Amino acid sequence: MTTTCKVCGTKTVSVSHAAPGSITFGICEACVTQVSATPDSRAVLEAIHAPILLLHGNPRQVISANKMALRLFGKEIHEFAGHRGGQVFDCIHSFTEAGCGKDVNCEPCKIKNAIVDTFNTGESQNGVATTLQIKKADGIKDYVMQVSTEKAGDLALVRVERFDSEA
Repeated sequence: MTTTCKVCGTKTVSVSHAAPGSITFGICEACVTQVSATPDSRAVLEAIHAPILLLHGNPRQVISANKMALRLFGKEIHEFAGHRGGQVFDCIHSFTEAGCGKDVNCEPCKIKNAIVDTFNTGESQNGVATTLQIKKADGIKDYVMQVSTEKAGDLALVRVERFDSEA
């Protein structure tokens, strides 16, 4: 079976190596590799039809995001780049002195642990969900967040599949 890359349009023979729920399914390996090789990863991120964060592993910070992610969190790209994930979606633990991912309350965080595991093992994580306390203008609310992760060179892609208030 032949597929066409959603980014570059190259036709390739489909190899069923993508894990179920793969973030980059439909994007050729050369374009996925391009995400980590060039600072301009926007074309690849925009080709994925879900909110996407692109993270650097050390320090574990967001370096880019697609337009769907910007809309979901109601922020501009400068409010993403150079920030940790919890800062992007306003987790209350990102406001502590220790900060996002370092606060004692972050140790059991399934989202953080899925991202760390993807960086450490190279294995994707699919449908990881947890409830987070999110700081909003009208107070703190519980939000359900579900993500999938995938390694892209020395970076990781995080697809936000769900982010909504339980109330």
